[in-house]
Amino acid sequence: MTPKCLPEGLYDQLLTNSLAEALAQFGEPAWRTVETLGHDQLAERLVEALGKQLSSALDSIAGNDERDRAHLQVALINSLIVHLRQQGAAMAEHLDPFPEPAQILRALHRTRPATPSPETGLAVPWLFTAGKGSPSLLTELRHEIACCDRVDILVSFITVSGVRKLFDILQSVTATDANGTPRTKLRVLTTTYIGATEVAALDHLAQLAGCEVKVSLDGRRTRLHAKAWIFHRATGFGSAYVGSANLSGAALLGGLEWTVKFTQQGQVNLFARANAHFETLWNDSEFQQYDPNIAGHREELTRALSGCEISPAMVILVLVLFGGMGWKAWDAEPNRAHKRTVSQ
Repeated sequence: MTPKCLPEGLYDQLLTNSLAEALAQFGEPAWRTVETLGHDQLAERLVEALGKQLSSALDSIAGNDERDRAHLQVALINSLIVHLRQQGAAMAEHLDPFPEPAQILRALHRTRPATPSPETGLAVPWLFTAGKGSPSLLTELRHEIACCDRVDILVSFITVSGVRKLFDILQSVTATDANGTPRTKLRVLTTTYIGATEVAALDHLAQLAGCEVKVSLDGRRTRLHAKAWIFHRATGFGSAYVGSANLSGAALLGGLEWTVKFTQQGQVNLFARANAHFETLWNDSEFQQYDPNIAGHREELTRALSGCEISPAMVILVLVLFGGMGWKAWDAEPNRAHKRTVSQ
């Protein structure tokens, strides 16, 4: 590495020997800002930097064919592990060589049929853009729901059209066993913001076994604009989807939405933060339990939705959020208000 390889600008890069030598030739010390890395960040940053170096080293290996190349790659990593294990017993217990050929454990299914993993897997991040070459967000959500132990859903709006896209798989995973216990539990947080949530949609979700629904009834000042799905698995291979898509038909099918997926194994700290923030919101008194079988709940929700007057500015906002699906008059069903809202 030479100084010419270092353009001016911002960096967040752990120094290596070659980088330190290049910086020494860069000019005046005042021209660079270097800080000592905190002890609390050291292990994570060393692992990240070493991973990049090992990736480059593995890519540089050339074998007689792909099978031979794979053998050499595994052999290199195992030789490093053996060397590190020789440094002491305390280190050895954390290091485990890999057998050949390299294999991935996808599932254990002693008591129930195996379900397909999401196309994007359970270990690496992904960006869903609804563009060509990107897996369908709806399909991936269905796959995630089918193979998890708990789902936490956080969205501003929930419509009947959105629930319909997932209701069959939600019914399947929440079906109870002989002891009356659902295989998968659901927790749903949503709002009455601008009156876009539909009462019937929450009724459908609340009737599912093991599903808890909470709603912010203050549609004028709600703080919740996040959209997230967090999938928990006893195996430790959870995943989270955070983006712009509400639980509506327009958002799940064809909307110009961006959604980032990160995983419990690959992005440990991000997953932990998302989970912790959901728990904070779940325990916030602003969000109240919704159960249509409890007297007064549906009436209170309907009243909150009908009290959300939509200004011209809100009309524009809703059109943007719902992908410009247009508007239609609501009919006079008992659980709907006489106003205009989004067509879903």
